[in-house]
Amino acid sequence: MTLLRNQTFTGLVLRTQDYHDNDQLVYLFTDRFGIMTFLLRGVKKAKSKKRYLALPFTYGTYQGTINSKGFSYLDDAVKVQQFQHIINDIKLNAYVTYLDDLILRAFESGKPQLVWFQKIITATTLIDNGLDAAILTNILEVQLLQPLGVAPNWHSCVVGGESAGIFDYSPLLGGIICSRHWEQDPHRLHLQPKTVAYLRMFAQLDFSKIGRIAVNPGTKAQLRQTLDVIYRDSVGIYPKSKKFLDQMDHWQV
Repeated sequence: MTLLRNQTFTGLVLRTQDYHDNDQLVYLFTDRFGIMTFLLRGVKKAKSKKRYLALPFTYGTYQGTINSKGFSYLDDAVKVQQFQHIINDIKLNAYVTYLDDLILRAFESGKPQLVWFQKIITATTLIDNGLDAAILTNILEVQLLQPLGVAPNWHSCVVGGESAGIFDYSPLLGGIICSRHWEQDPHRLHLQPKTVAYLRMFAQLDFSKIGRIAVNPGTKAQLRQTLDVIYRDSVGIYPKSKKFLDQMDHWQV
């Protein structure tokens, strides 16, 4: 067992979980150590001075002990802040909770993932700043397919290798197919060309270069349906946060 004491790192709270009567587990995505689980003793007590360490939708600079085996421990934090718009908007809250769940499923604990850490921080910040949460979620869903063990070919036709033309998505073949080879999968998704173009772009999009988002409702609906099919049939996960997000579509405002 290796204990690294007095460590300073940047972190994002992904999830909290009650543990025993007064304790809590905090799952942090950190810049230096990847996803780590921290035990906060007594944090649920009314007079606890460490409650701020377990606030949802929080990020900042933390100090603590990193344990390579078992729970790590948080001692303090500086420059901690919450995503205020996400906290106060139930739908934004639902999107970010779902994304955090995907991150927890995609990466092994204790393995540094600096590129992904920066992606999720940037995406969450963009959502908090008012950019389209549904599309930002779709972009991350596409890019997370690879670490989740599914890597569709978005670059070229999986049959003939064509990189230009009219494409559809083939669940059977695990990637896009051009119109010359549509007969290879009678159950292709029959996507609009614009939808496929977005999916191909999402796969390589740099979050730091996103300035505005404008996608029409029809294309947004097809993007979501497509990714739901891929996650259901190829990834095989349906977290409770996604179920809640889907249920919200049926709420009457």
